[in-house]
Amino acid sequence: MELLKALVFLLSALFINTVYPLQRPATFCQCPCEARVAINPAWFSCVAISSLKTGGYLTADEQSAYIPNAERYTFVTNNNQFYVTGKWTVAAYNAANSTYSLMNHHVKEWLHAGSDEWARDASRRYLLTKIKGNSNMAPRDGYWQFIPDAKMGNAVYRIRNALTGEFLYVDDEQHEQRKQFKRVYLWRHAGHYQATDVRHWFRLAKC
Repeated sequence: MELLKALVFLLSALFINTVYPLQRPATFCQCPCEARVAINPAWFSCVAISSLKTGGYLTADEQSAYIPNAERYTFVTNNNQFYVTGKWTVAAYNAANSTYSLMNHHVKEWLHAGSDEWARDASRRYLLTKIKGNSNMAPRDGYWQFIPDAKMGNAVYRIRNALTGEFLYVDDEQHEQRKQFKRVYLWRHAGHYQATDVRHWFRLAKC
């Protein structure tokens, strides 16, 4: 009987690794490992997410698909430039666990972490929206946690993907499709960051 149980466990593990070979939770930081907080419910219907680095807003690229009919690029604007695709709707996936999903208010697509297969490189993962997704449920890599620091100001957070354990940041790289703007990535499988580096910090506000 014990041998049978062990065999069933082994086969189950092999099945899971076959079905979900990508985007396993980051080994350096399993939940719960950060001082994440619940965010203001007043933001849920429409929230704008601005970058402390550029002074602009996290935006879905309505003009450019990363994978046609499947995935869409995101970028951040500069100096308070705000487009309709910079509006997001918050869904409380697990309010008690302070974990949320974000849907773009305009294109109606979930914000999520790009897969390992299509990562930018060994260090950076794309931040995308899911063009063909379930409108009622975010993808498994589309849940986010918000981690504040009083030194950085009110309503300012690092944004962490709940599946991968990786943090959003604004890169110095130009967004090739709209070169005046910067790309947003997640650090891949690296839990190190500088707490006061403005690339990692975002301000949330009602829109």
